[in-house]
Amino acid sequence: MSERSEPGNEVLAQTDSHRKDGWSKGKEKSLEGLLKGKIALEHSLGLGPKPNCIPWGEARVDGELRPVEIGWHPVAGMGGKWLAEKSGLGKAITKEIGRYPDPTQHWAVLVGGFVHQLWMDEHLDVIYINDHLDRSEWHTYEVGKTRFTDEALRQAAEMVIHNMREKRPAYNLINNNCQNYALLLLDAIQIGAHQEFATSFAVYQRATGAGTIKDLFEDKHPDEQKIDAAPPGFDRTDTVQNAQQVMEENTTKLDNHHSLLHE
Repeated sequence: MSERSEPGNEVLAQTDSHRKDGWSKGKEKSLEGLLKGKIALEHSLGLGPKPNCIPWGEARVDGELRPVEIGWHPVAGMGGKWLAEKSGLGKAITKEIGRYPDPTQHWAVLVGGFVHQLWMDEHLDVIYINDHLDRSEWHTYEVGKTRFTDEALRQAAEMVIHNMREKRPAYNLINNNCQNYALLLLDAIQIGAHQEFATSFAVYQRATGAGTIKDLFEDKHPDEQKIDAAPPGFDRTDTVQNAQQVMEENTTKLDNHHSLLHE
């Protein structure tokens, strides 16, 4: 009887083998589909480094006084959902946090025709990128002034990202995001903060060996750097406070009971 059952066993074994092969191939196709979907979303968001748009020029902190703006533009809807999920939003939101920034609103610092912004690489670690300013794409708000030249701004922006990555490289919607970056950059480049910037930048230079700013510790506008005696209209705290207020008033807030993740 055992001899007569052997052919049946072989058929069952072959059937089981084919089933496992089919499941394995199906799994591979599913994983391949997920990977393709992930790559498509990454491409739609434009993750990763981009070419530097800032033309060569002298890096100075005592150049012509120029207005500083912050601005925001929307991130694509499906990309925003994916970004929220991948940035740990689902784990980070608690009853204590309550409301949080809409992940589809992206903020940046705008000066002299260029956009300075936090972005992410393919691993969702924060990086710095810049771009030419197309005002038709941005909702903009003037928040202060700066004497930083475009190249000095680029180097300051790189420094801010470096310092953020030292503390926490991964993007996080709550406390390591584009708004945090914009405020830190504004704090570094605002009128009245040049001495503190010089000290911070010297530390950054020693750590990275990158960047040079001429006459870093010498300023041709010393009166503007006096904390308690800044000229009228140049209060060193105004820029960051103005930006915080603008962001608070113009950033859509989502709550933890109804979010993009559950729509």
